[in-house]
Amino acid sequence: MPSWPKSSPMSPFDQPSLRVVVDANVLVRGTLSATGGSALALEAIKRRRCVLITSRQHLSGLYDVLGRSRITRKYGVTDKERQRLVGRLYAGAILVTPIGTLSLCRDPKDDYLLELALLGQATHLVTEDDDLHGDPAIRSVFRDYGVRLVHVAQFLVDLASASQSTPGE
Repeated sequence: MPSWPKSSPMSPFDQPSLRVVVDANVLVRGTLSATGGSALALEAIKRRRCVLITSRQHLSGLYDVLGRSRITRKYGVTDKERQRLVGRLYAGAILVTPIGTLSLCRDPKDDYLLELALLGQATHLVTEDDDLHGDPAIRSVFRDYGVRLVHVAQFLVDLASASQSTPGE
């Protein structure tokens, strides 16, 4: 289990315009592969080109998945690498604590991500989960709250666009 720093060093004045919740599957893919959209999305988060909205539970889940024996054997992910990644994500993130009252998804496990996005006032929820993308009720709620439900590729387009329109970058 990672040890959590006491506070996040990022000032609210330093934060980029995109506030994103990223499905753990995208973060895992980005960690295990140095190429592809998920790797680019993870790198953007680590370089603080966007703000990650997450929770301790979400980051602990990522830490646990990356520590599974199948993954450590196949990809050689060490405990130190997992700690470094989770610590780096944590340091630049805005933490929220979902209360578990949202019930929109066919798969109740996905409600957690939706709640992270809504409570954290995210601009984007980045996921490859077609179940979420195909649900009109979820899309409607997100539209009402100004959250874009996007695939990794669209997130990268939006990130590039936001970076170009930000003064001083």
